[in-house]
Amino acid sequence: MDNMALLQIQIYTKKFFRTLRKESIVSIFIGIIITILVMTVTENGMFDHFEGTRSGLFSLVCVCIWIGIFNSIQLVCREKNDIVKDELDKSLRASSYMAAHFIYQFFLCMIQSVIVCAIFLLYMIDKLSGSPIAYLITIFLVIYASDAMAFVISSAVPNPIVAMTVMPLLLLIQLVMADVLFELSGISEVIAEFTISKWSMMAFGNIGDICALGSSMAEKMSDMPGIEPKGGWISQANLDKYGGGFGDVFLCWLIFLFFIAAFYFLSVAALKLTTRTIKK
Repeated sequence: MDNMALLQIQIYTKKFFRTLRKESIVSIFIGIIITILVMTVTENGMFDHFEGTRSGLFSLVCVCIWIGIFNSIQLVCREKNDIVKDELDKSLRASSYMAAHFIYQFFLCMIQSVIVCAIFLLYMIDKLSGSPIAYLITIFLVIYASDAMAFVISSAVPNPIVAMTVMPLLLLIQLVMADVLFELSGISEVIAEFTISKWSMMAFGNIGDICALGSSMAEKMSDMPGIEPKGGWISQANLDKYGGGFGDVFLCWLIFLFFIAAFYFLSVAALKLTTRTIKK
């Protein structure tokens, strides 16, 4: 990276810290409200048994992904025409422009993750299972990876209206492919490997060691004669996903970092491609 690229990154990073502060405050405030609402609804059953904890952690994943996507889904597409006319034609590099965005979002996501984690820990203070630091790192990586994913969409679409139209579909894919609401198989299982939600659930489940909590189904069925709970009614598939310990958590962290890097390069490529189209 040469001096020109570093200078452009510095200039645009300062610009974003100056111009996006009000939007960021709104994003932080909305994130606080959503997290409190979700934790209020899901706190019962969390860390009491497997089913309640998995549902609660899935809700936390949904919050993190929504916050990340909302941060950046409109940022690039609403500036695209101005960038083409005024900046990219005057030697601004798409890679420098996107790097400045990613730097600013890094700090925004750090603030949001601390707040989300603090609310989560406050609600779970008496029954939390797992390391608070591990939860904080995972929440940050999930929000930042979702933020980076939304940059790809924002760079590829022509305007904010299209971006907001695509946003629900992006969220739906993440929720359906989390391997929580539906049992995945075949092609859907392959697609899930490339979703943030799937690895988020794996990380949170292993941090909380949720397979060790036992099953509410086993408790309900234990008094019925002739029925023996097998493996606490927790399937082997769930034991494989959520019973691997810190090694699996660290693997998820590396995958999130890979997603972030990949989304950066895809955002740069999408921005270059769409700006060429606008020029024509």
